[in-house]
Amino acid sequence: MTKTSGYGRWIVCAGALALLAACGGGGSGGGALPPLGIVPPPPAPIAVRHTLEVGIAGAGRVASQPAGIDCTDRCDAEFDTGTEVLLSASPAAGQVLGGWSGACSGNASTCRVRMDAARSVTAAFVAAPPTVGWSDAIALSAAGASLPKVAIDAQGRALVVWRQIEGNPQADRLWGSRYLPGSGWTAPQRLEANAGSVRDIRVTIDKPSGRAVVLWTQLSSVAGHDLWALPVDPAAGWGSPALLETGSGTVGNASIGIDAHGNAVAVWSQIGPATRFSIYANRFTQAGGWGTAALIESDETVGVVNGDPAVVVAGSGEALAVWKRSTGSSASLWTNRANAGGTWGTAAELVPDAGPAQSIGAHDLAIDAGGNALLAWGQADLPGGSNQWESAVWFKRFSAGAWQGGTARVGAPFTSTQAFLSTPVLRMNAAGAAVLSWGRLDNALMASTAAPGAAFGAGSVVRAAASRALSSLPALGIDDASNAFVAWAQANDLGTSDLYAARHALGGGWGAPALQESTDEAAATPDLGMNELGNAVLAWQQFEAGSGTRVMVRGYGSGR
Repeated sequence: MTKTSGYGRWIVCAGALALLAACGGGGSGGGALPPLGIVPPPPAPIAVRHTLEVGIAGAGRVASQPAGIDCTDRCDAEFDTGTEVLLSASPAAGQVLGGWSGACSGNASTCRVRMDAARSVTAAFVAAPPTVGWSDAIALSAAGASLPKVAIDAQGRALVVWRQIEGNPQADRLWGSRYLPGSGWTAPQRLEANAGSVRDIRVTIDKPSGRAVVLWTQLSSVAGHDLWALPVDPAAGWGSPALLETGSGTVGNASIGIDAHGNAVAVWSQIGPATRFSIYANRFTQAGGWGTAALIESDETVGVVNGDPAVVVAGSGEALAVWKRSTGSSASLWTNRANAGGTWGTAAELVPDAGPAQSIGAHDLAIDAGGNALLAWGQADLPGGSNQWESAVWFKRFSAGAWQGGTARVGAPFTSTQAFLSTPVLRMNAAGAAVLSWGRLDNALMASTAAPGAAFGAGSVVRAAASRALSSLPALGIDDASNAFVAWAQANDLGTSDLYAARHALGGGWGAPALQESTDEAAATPDLGMNELGNAVLAWQQFEAGSGTRVMVRGYGSGR
């Protein structure tokens, strides 16, 4: 019997034969049931999937295996239940993985999530901790590079410029590269398009803002060497070269300083207006570029040479210049000052010549953020009745808008029949603390430090007297805590030269010299830039057999 109701269809079969017939035995068609003893396959199961949601804090990327997750912000994907998903975190430059949260934990670069339910994971990227110590040295230039100059600002952005020999006929060109934290060094590029060879290069930087100016002399077919400069903006990069003078006489040595607004002053020696070297200046402003070159001293005595100028610029824009006036048999130091608008005063003698029993050597000049300056110079004196020269470094201070009276010696003099010193190198930090370094004829490298407004202490021996010569001037830097670095090249037993550096810690003195490169070839002409946090960049030229010299760089992280 068959009966149908509103809830379905049911069958009642009586007896075995009836069961076979009524339940579809021997029949087929709609509604027929399978024969007894045959079990139908179960329906295919519906796959269960769960959502994995990934969030990212900071700068970095998270990707998955199997594929599905790959993002730098927030994303999600569905995975079959039971799937083991491997998540991999890749920090952006300057970042590290701080840690996972949610369905992952710890700070390993990968984590596994089992998808037996909906899951949520967050990867937090944070700034990489500051490194402490020196990085590996890298070759920054092509072969044929020399005489690097370096500067670094408060944010750790740096620049290196150098001479690069190239072309046919070959000539030294000006090349440069910039360091951007998180990105590294930019591809080196030529910075000028002139025909003549580049000679001297100088760099000045305003450390808080990162604005800088590169200054160089370059051979001209018309008037010996000309003076050129280009600005550097921390955001826009290299500016355009500009000729600073149009005089017919060749340019000698030059110097440059910069204020807190990125305005700069260049001072140089140049033949003219007659046949002697005179001192000229030009001022650069962010708004108007370079002005017109002008004499800042009026000496036209036959046989007198005005040369070796040094200039510094206060944050407010006032400039201070010092140069040497030499007659061939005597020398004195002269100075002039410009106001913030670039107007120079009258040149005046600063350190007079004391006759044949005295010889004034090379000098250096530095300034702090408040406009207080220091002048240091080498000087040899022959005491009465003696045949031995006493050589020492001397210094003089500029503060409150004027040079202070008197001069002072740094430590005890070095006595010898030929007791001459190298050019002293001077650096100041923003607060006015200073570091000074120089080489002696016995090949000792000396250094001294001074607190703001105070006298220099006795000279410390950084590198002891030796038979192997110092082969470079010291390269110096100082931070806001009066920690300092000095780097230098010195001859070795292989007939080449090695690069060394030593660090000064306030209260701890100078550390032992440390070798900065490990090749058997010659290292030379180091330069060093250091910011107020104690981070530094060291650059030098390294000879390579068969190809010439390359510019090498390595950085120092203070951990601050």
